[in-house]
Amino acid sequence: MQKAFTLIELIFVIVIIGLLAVVAVPKFINLTAHAKTASIKSVVSSVQDSIENIHAKWLVNEDFVWDVDGDGQNDLNANGYPEKLDEGKDEKKLFKYVLKIPVYSCGDKAQNCWKEYDDKRYEYIFTPDKILKIDYNDTQGLLECIDGEGISKEDCEKIIY
Repeated sequence: MQKAFTLIELIFVIVIIGLLAVVAVPKFINLTAHAKTASIKSVVSSVQDSIENIHAKWLVNEDFVWDVDGDGQNDLNANGYPEKLDEGKDEKKLFKYVLKIPVYSCGDKAQNCWKEYDDKRYEYIFTPDKILKIDYNDTQGLLECIDGEGISKEDCEKIIY
């Protein structure tokens, strides 16, 4: 007598595997999108926290000088916020004045990367037709969403906050 599974047992196992797949697959479909969103939130949060830390030092110590470019001049504005976060447009190391480890810009990449498209204006390129845009408001020391390409200001705020 041979020991083997009956057809009913095999069909039952296949049905169970199918049900597990139906439950599990949706959890993994948006995993990449969630990872990108988490990465964006992490960068924005780190930059904002650094700006607030610099401002707090300025509030506590009236003689606080923040000279990031080594020219002997204080690089804080009258409100105690950094005048700039890096060297400006086309910078390869973004936010390098406020982060110990800067964020590298797109370079040759066309998507899933950060870029400074104008002084104090940054964008995260999901795809060429979906670009999140953020401005640095140095008067208030805030990173603020603006309307991007394929992403509204409101959608941007949902992503980064």
